[in-house]
Amino acid sequence: MNRSFKSAITILIVLAMLVWLVPAAVAAPRPDPSAPYTARTQDGVTLALKRYLPASGVAFHTGAQPVILMPGLGCNLNYFDIRTPAGECYRLKLPGELASWARNDPYVAKDPMKYYSMAHYLWSQGYDVWCANYRGEGRLPYRSGGAYGYSIDELGIYDMRAIVGTVFDNTGRHPVWIGHSMGSSMAYEYLEGCRFGGGWNPHVVSDAGLTAERNGGSGREALKGFVDLDGPMVPVMNSVPQVKLLWVPLSLPVYINVRPIVKLFGEVAAPVFEGFEYVAWFIWSTLGSPDLGLINSLFSMNPANMDVDVARYMIEYCVDGMSTRTISQYADAGAFGKFREDYKNGTWNALRVAPGRPRSGDGYYYYTDNLARISLPALVIADATEDVTSPGDIENFYKGKTRNALDEFYVAPDTAHVDVVLGLNAPTTTFPKIGGWLKRLGTN
Repeated sequence: MNRSFKSAITILIVLAMLVWLVPAAVAAPRPDPSAPYTARTQDGVTLALKRYLPASGVAFHTGAQPVILMPGLGCNLNYFDIRTPAGECYRLKLPGELASWARNDPYVAKDPMKYYSMAHYLWSQGYDVWCANYRGEGRLPYRSGGAYGYSIDELGIYDMRAIVGTVFDNTGRHPVWIGHSMGSSMAYEYLEGCRFGGGWNPHVVSDAGLTAERNGGSGREALKGFVDLDGPMVPVMNSVPQVKLLWVPLSLPVYINVRPIVKLFGEVAAPVFEGFEYVAWFIWSTLGSPDLGLINSLFSMNPANMDVDVARYMIEYCVDGMSTRTISQYADAGAFGKFREDYKNGTWNALRVAPGRPRSGDGYYYYTDNLARISLPALVIADATEDVTSPGDIENFYKGKTRNALDEFYVAPDTAHVDVVLGLNAPTTTFPKIGGWLKRLGTN
């Protein structure tokens, strides 16, 4: 067999393989777009992320500016992804005049619940939207691991690092972090460059290199911007921590899972919860005072600014559970007016039941004393009510960080803590405020 004949046979075999392989490659099924992305933390916890699409068969906004939506205490990513789940029926009626962004939106027309979805709004504006669950939170298939007695420190130091890095790895772009409530508090820790020091049960320390990197750097952990949605440093719970017996259960590292309860009673709980809020607001307005001590800590929602179906969805699909250590960390801040690391951090502090009064040289890292380390552009949005949070406390974060020309502080009118994101006026106030600021940030 001569050389030219062998060459011809080889070419024919190669061509035959190409004819067989190429169609097979083209016909290969694309990955399921609804499958969760995962992020692995430094301490070995697997977190779940959802890359938002409004419907099956729709493409991701690949190449667009990524934004990460992070919920608050006890909630999962459904908080930002309002929709009608399969098998559910809601009677929600859209307002007569829709926000301009939604007037010709076919997905809102098909499912009116999406009108109150921040994830859908941002997707409709062309952003690559990622919703994340910190440890312990989420409904299947988007459930994160690590359901134990974690503190806010672990969320800011471990979870944020893993989530931001995962989004960067998948998009090649530095994301904007949008956090509600504790979803913002954990960002304070991350942007201050915090990590755990060495040794057994170490204290939190700030790393100058991490601070520089995360505040607009060029590496895997960098953020492009930060939107703070009513993220507290010192919650309005000053009366609660004074009940000394409360420190005993709060000192135990336990995850409180309420999924079974809301699954059984969610539909009934929504109108009950809304009725309770009406009573609380009546007391507030009757007494005519924005500072009612313990009563303030019961406020979380302006019932006049919430659709009952959205409230029902929130209770049934957004509430998962919480760690006692996150509650105790906020209670410590409420008791003494300083947001610091978990008071049980440190060699001997693990034996503490209640926190000690803050003092110079006590070894704790104080997040409220190090806000100037944060220089990333920030839009800070406070609700308009002295409820579980205070507009003044939210503004203190804005005033305490290093000023950036793109920084902005805004009080969302007629809102409380929950409805600053989910309220009837969110599509016309909160959503466009975020959209306008993102454009000024130069994200798209």
